[in-house]
Amino acid sequence: MSLVPVTPYTYTPLNLLKEGAIVNVYAVVKFFKPPYLSKGTDYCSVVTIVDQTNVKLTCMLFSGNYEALPIIYKVGDIVRFHRLKIQVYKNELQGINSSGFASLTFEGTLGTPVTARTSSKLFSFTPQDEKMVEALRVWASTHISASSTVVQLCDVQPMQYYDLTCQLLGKAEVDGTAFLLKVWDGTRTVFPSWRVSIQDLNFEGDLSHILRLQSLVIDILVYDNHVQVAKSLKIGSFLRIYSLHTKLHSVNTDTNSSLLRLEFHLHGGTSYGRGIRVLPETSSCVDQLKKDLEGADLAVNQPSNSQSANEDNFELSNSGSGSVSLYEVERCQQVSATSKTSHSTVAGMHLPVTACSNQCLLTTSDNRTSGAGSI
Repeated sequence: MSLVPVTPYTYTPLNLLKEGAIVNVYAVVKFFKPPYLSKGTDYCSVVTIVDQTNVKLTCMLFSGNYEALPIIYKVGDIVRFHRLKIQVYKNELQGINSSGFASLTFEGTLGTPVTARTSSKLFSFTPQDEKMVEALRVWASTHISASSTVVQLCDVQPMQYYDLTCQLLGKAEVDGTAFLLKVWDGTRTVFPSWRVSIQDLNFEGDLSHILRLQSLVIDILVYDNHVQVAKSLKIGSFLRIYSLHTKLHSVNTDTNSSLLRLEFHLHGGTSYGRGIRVLPETSSCVDQLKKDLEGADLAVNQPSNSQSANEDNFELSNSGSGSVSLYEVERCQQVSATSKTSHSTVAGMHLPVTACSNQCLLTTSDNRTSGAGSI
């Protein structure tokens, strides 16, 4: 990427936008959805922005090229949009991309380098641009709530939604609507994590490395519109997964007891910004992740009984029998239960299938029906 000399652009405050205008704007990201495949052939990204005038604008941006859409990682990032067209939708102003639309994105944290994220090889950036970025950073520091949903696996609790920064170690297609991602972030979950059997799956990844890392690796099941993105991910890439859902799964054992396992799901749809974004190795959050991974990799061969201790702590008596299918658990109605941990109270444990499969319709919110076999 390189800078090109141009005549300075004029930027319009969001409170002065008018229908039909094509404008250039600087603003702070208040909400966003990572690019997702629309019903047509284009990718779509929804971005709500705000500036010092406290006026918000929602932008619907489309492109046949995933990388051409704004490279946004979190709320609080700063964006520059050139040639944004303003229209009225449902009695409110809305931004859409016009011919020649271009964007830059910057980290919104005070004190960080002013480095542009863009897929463009040539773009303009002047000292005046840098002043505008810094001014928005100062304003955002007191007016925009920092994104607090990004957590490490060691802090994850069941029945919550999180954003996770991680590295992809393996992947496999489970069936037509579900896809498996094996990831890690260098920390260990409080609860042992639930595993998908990959025996009959076409698995991509270094199994010996995954087995060496053992309980530092978690399995994430990705559904519906996110499957296509998951298929395209490269092993070893760094990811930000948005609105990842965690819940407890009761697993039957040979001793008629039941162990609690932590499940991770990325449900279908784009509500609450749900999606997957590949992070470049130059990202500041990837720098920290790499340090965590390197430290964990060095320590992984040291003997530890913490995982087996966790399993013992969460063993429950259970008179039921039979195996627990992922699809049956996914579709059964959740039954409220609590279990004290060192961090907080855990709620929402599932009944074993033998107790609930005849009491509830085995469907998910998107009306998929369950399969008969375990994964």
